[in-house]
Amino acid sequence: MRLFVIRPFGIKEGIDFERVDKELIQPAVARLAQYGFPMSGGTTGDISRQGNIREDMFRLIVVSDLVIADVSIHNANAFYELGIRHALRPRHTFLIRSQTEDAYPFDLQTDRYFLYDAANPGAKVEDLAQALRSTLASADRDSPVFTLLPKLAPHGRGQLIKAPFDFQEDVERARRDGRRGDLRLYASEVTSFEWDQEGLRLIGEAQFKLRAFAGARETFESLRTAAPEDVIANLRLGTVYQRLTLTEPPERKEDLRARSDQAIQRVLAGAPAKGDRVEAYSLLGSNEKSRWIEDFAAAAPEARPAQALRSPHLQLMLDWYLKAANLDLNAYYPGINALALLKLQLALALRAPAAWQEAFEDDAKADASLKARETLAMRLAASLCLALEMDEVMGSREGGSDPWAASSRADLLLLTASDRPQRAANAYRGALADADRFTLEATRRNLAIHKELGLFEPGVSAALQVVDDAIAAAEKARAAPTRVILFTGHMVDAPGRAKEKMRFPPTAQAEAKARAMILDAVRKELPGHEGSTLGIAGGACGGDILFHEVCRELGVETELCLALPEDKFQVTSVQRAGAGWVERYRALTARRIASVLQQTEALPHWLTDTSGYDLWQRNNLWMMFSALAKDARHLTLIALYNREREPDGPGGTQDLVQKASAWGFKTIELDARELLAP
Repeated sequence: MRLFVIRPFGIKEGIDFERVDKELIQPAVARLAQYGFPMSGGTTGDISRQGNIREDMFRLIVVSDLVIADVSIHNANAFYELGIRHALRPRHTFLIRSQTEDAYPFDLQTDRYFLYDAANPGAKVEDLAQALRSTLASADRDSPVFTLLPKLAPHGRGQLIKAPFDFQEDVERARRDGRRGDLRLYASEVTSFEWDQEGLRLIGEAQFKLRAFAGARETFESLRTAAPEDVIANLRLGTVYQRLTLTEPPERKEDLRARSDQAIQRVLAGAPAKGDRVEAYSLLGSNEKSRWIEDFAAAAPEARPAQALRSPHLQLMLDWYLKAANLDLNAYYPGINALALLKLQLALALRAPAAWQEAFEDDAKADASLKARETLAMRLAASLCLALEMDEVMGSREGGSDPWAASSRADLLLLTASDRPQRAANAYRGALADADRFTLEATRRNLAIHKELGLFEPGVSAALQVVDDAIAAAEKARAAPTRVILFTGHMVDAPGRAKEKMRFPPTAQAEAKARAMILDAVRKELPGHEGSTLGIAGGACGGDILFHEVCRELGVETELCLALPEDKFQVTSVQRAGAGWVERYRALTARRIASVLQQTEALPHWLTDTSGYDLWQRNNLWMMFSALAKDARHLTLIALYNREREPDGPGGTQDLVQKASAWGFKTIELDARELLAP
């Protein structure tokens, strides 16, 4: 997240503003990282010293997530910059001033201030940190301009700042190649840039398209922290929390749905565009559908039709879908869902008439409601038929129709011609030929409802078989592991390394000992474990190659992650140990198609301004995020290293152990001092 500090410089009117910044502002900002708000940024110092106002100053004032303004004295530059902020951003502007007798500027007399003692500014570091934390967590407007004009909407950041083009290319390449770990790495890297929100939005969209929902949740929640009202972030979170209910334990499902509802309501609380409102209403309908399914599925099979009719979630769901369809009759998803529910109500009312009639004062009103629903269903079916035909005609002219339209055509055929099962099955087969898992699962859920309630047969059973075959093929193509073992460890020492600095001596005895330690650690992770295990490691001489060889011996699949292309990596990380290790490395690369982080040791251009960051630090993070992106239930890090001879700081094995532990990995540390024994 970006910080911008508006303040005077030097000593003015008896206040040392450099001291205030050093002893109060910067320590308080540093503490925000502990609360989930890591900050980077600065002040207008360079601009002020040059004596003019430049374009970058305007941009930084507007796009920064937090602006702290010290208005202790009547400083024209500070007030000018504060005015720009108040005019263009509605929130997260924090005013501070010293405790003096001077009168406040008239136009700011109604604002609240954080007061500090200029003689001892460091005394209130913790108080300021807590106040800034509260400001960042609040959705309230603190700009007097936006407070007095509540319908005023701020300009989008995208009009002022964009993510670098080469970053956009990296994200698109990762999405195209399905490299989920790369996307999670990028999400951790962009937070220090002024274009962080734009970058997070691109990454989140790529993760969403890949169905990498755990990563997408982190990305969009990070974006929402900085931009609480971001429509795309909240809409995506509405869907992401829905999808996560499929993999989380039953006791967490309702909490996830509640989070989904909250994200959607944040969209509706603003002034969303029509298309966004349609999606929001549809998502709320989908959440009610999940609650409704659980409601009637808990009943005995013979009691389900009556329970489905009695559930309050049925009418709530129908209302949301009808509300969405009413906004846009060309919106296939809410329209087809509304039609299916109307048809379902009509069918269930015939099967369980007592359950239907008990909701009405008399039979006449119950019959009238059924007839009204029958009329509405006929009209909605005609509207959908016309909209889908127009999509097919226009799609053939413009290079292809909406993929959701094809699925909706199959649904419409099932609902209106269920007595022709093979025709419906063929329609689903064509519609889902290239569908992703998201579409397949959504289609199956709707069909399963009809199956559970015994409706629209035999078309439903025929269609379900088509969908189940497609899902089985997709699962076979990408079977997610239930356990991931990430390995990190020392390379074989280079020739000529001083004995007192050795960590992995180039001897047969050291290699045999390292192999035995790795074998024992991996073997202990396997007993009693259901499902598949995947190992992830680099390809350096020493621990990495031994780990791959041990996993092969134990029948564990591995993924080879190289910081550089195969030949370049061989030069930097294998050749030092001699021809034997090069041969083993080549055998490994022949068995495994390597994932490569980057093409050269230089960081990508969009990362060049990141100080204190290099390829090897990035490589550690990349491998960790690659493991996390597998969405496995069990994550283990095995680290073979000598703590006494491990360099301090980022990029080393110990640093990865600490980071992986913070991300929830079970860490197993193998003491490489044993490799030094005679």
